[in-house]
Amino acid sequence: MVALIVPLRVPPPERRNLPPVSIRFDREEWEEEVERLDERSEARIQALRARREIEGGKAALDLQKCEADDEASGTRLVGCVKSYVPLGKQGASEAPFGFVFQLAQNPDGSLVWNFIAFGERHPDNPATRTVYERAHKRLHGRYPE
Repeated sequence: MVALIVPLRVPPPERRNLPPVSIRFDREEWEEEVERLDERSEARIQALRARREIEGGKAALDLQKCEADDEASGTRLVGCVKSYVPLGKQGASEAPFGFVFQLAQNPDGSLVWNFIAFGERHPDNPATRTVYERAHKRLHGRYPE
């Protein structure tokens, strides 16, 4: 007897049927990424505002997939997404900062976006690390080469 294997055509799930994925800002990462900045700096003020909006449920987050392997910058951010800050803005001039989150699983099996980095998306100063380089360091223990 020969078995016939027929691939099933399963329609993609509708977004409304997907389980919610929460966002988590752990204290250690927040301190290292945001509290390192001067309290009066525009970057820190924008990060605090964005976090309040996210945690308050007031933000319609536009999470965008990070480049998994960016040859130009050397960053490897597999499983990560980014959000521009200030929230709801686009382009480097309107949203000069960004958050990077990594998808993880809680002990109960639920999914969570873990905050891993904050910083300038495209800094003017070449000595300033981008948010993507900071995220790479958190994930791989070193800045990209």
